[in-house]
Amino acid sequence: MAEFAHVQRTTKEVGGKVCTFRSLLEYRWAVWTQLRKEQGIILEWWFEDPECLLELETKKFKNKKLYLPDFTILTPEGKYELEETKGYFPAKDYTKIRLATEQYNAPITLIFASLNDHSKNSDIRAQYARAKKLEPFLKRIIWKADRDIFRPIKHLFEI
Repeated sequence: MAEFAHVQRTTKEVGGKVCTFRSLLEYRWAVWTQLRKEQGIILEWWFEDPECLLELETKKFKNKKLYLPDFTILTPEGKYELEETKGYFPAKDYTKIRLATEQYNAPITLIFASLNDHSKNSDIRAQYARAKKLEPFLKRIIWKADRDIFRPIKHLFEI
């Protein structure tokens, strides 16, 4: 079981919305998402919108699971997409995202601050392997958001 005491919760206003983020990764993704909205790339976004709570059913035992995506995105085409940020990617989250891809018609993007298969840490390699298994079912995976997205816009973050 992972320990999350080191994760810094923060309440910030982004695009006129006051949100309590469980991590700086979520906050930074919200800033990036607001920037996409301001540029007309997306129409709207919601953070952990209770109206987007998905009820999932496992295949074997028909157990019910709930999944609340981090971000719900409304595209200019009027379609909804889900975006999930992950600082840590345990097996239970793999299961929920896999079930969501099978049971709902909303493309999912999985976002990591920085995840690769070259780590000496076996737990990180296992997280990478889980994400890699999901890749065919997702819209995309952003493996290194810190480098590829956040670094060029770091001046927008109020930390």
